[in-house]
Amino acid sequence: MRSLPTRRAASLTGLLVGVALGLLYTWVINPVEIVNTYPALLRTDLRWDWVRLAALSYVVNDDLEQARTRLEGLRYEDVSGAIQALIEDYAAAGLPADTMRRLTTLAEALDVHTPAMLVYLHTPASSSPTPIHTPPPTTTPTSSPTPTPSPTPIPLSTSTSTPNPSQTPTPPTLSPLSTPTPEPTVPSPTPTPTPPLLVRLQLARKDSSCQPTQAGRIEVVVKDEHGDEVPGVTVWLTWPGGADRAVTGLKSQGGAGYADFAVEKGVNYTLSVGELGRPLVTNLRIASCEPEGGRQDDNEEKAEEPWTSSWRILLEPPPIETEE
Repeated sequence: MRSLPTRRAASLTGLLVGVALGLLYTWVINPVEIVNTYPALLRTDLRWDWVRLAALSYVVNDDLEQARTRLEGLRYEDVSGAIQALIEDYAAAGLPADTMRRLTTLAEALDVHTPAMLVYLHTPASSSPTPIHTPPPTTTPTSSPTPTPSPTPIPLSTSTSTPNPSQTPTPPTLSPLSTPTPEPTVPSPTPTPTPPLLVRLQLARKDSSCQPTQAGRIEVVVKDEHGDEVPGVTVWLTWPGGADRAVTGLKSQGGAGYADFAVEKGVNYTLSVGELGRPLVTNLRIASCEPEGGRQDDNEEKAEEPWTSSWRILLEPPPIETEE
């Protein structure tokens, strides 16, 4: 008769062998294949990919109910994290403003918020000026003159009868005078209205300088087509995870069209103007630099401090073409 320890050892050995054979069958011989599974059961990276695809589908078809149905059952952390990362990546890449507005609309409907949305939130879509169609000049056809009928000769009576006084002689029919044809009027061309300044702004110059400071700067100057600085222009600076706004003309020492931002090293910045969310300059980076000709500082401690590059951006519309 077996002892109690021997029976326990045999039971434990049989249990371990059964578990090992079960794992071998389910993991190697006949593993479970998930087909058409529920999105919430996917891995974290695949759930984020699902959210991104649903958001990009909304950009194309603009169907909010379909997007909600596709994201139903997913955790809020997955939906919020995936959409925030998508908006920040697209804002840093400088994608078209219409795409960013639709992503922002979807994020707001799903109660997702990120600083990169501020530029595109509640901003109207940019509209191109409608060309004015001038109809071709209409010429009035010239009427041909009406032919004058020949008068009918009145025969002379040879009879000697007394004429009846009640009969009145019929006067001869006169031909109507032809009406002169007026000259056709050619309409003058209607001038096309000039688009607003913010729509016509573009990058005119981008200069880099090396400054003995720990923090870099991005300076912006806005001018019109005549070269005059323009105050009151809203300038946006966005980056992955944040956004900042400045208005030209608030710093008198810089000029009427001047605005600046304090920035950090190693970050990609995107510059846009107005409330249209139209990126004008992308991939602005601040890095350490060395001035031309070397440093000329007697203080050894200051000489060892790294200098930082800064950018000065000039935004200006193209010159107005004058007809000679």
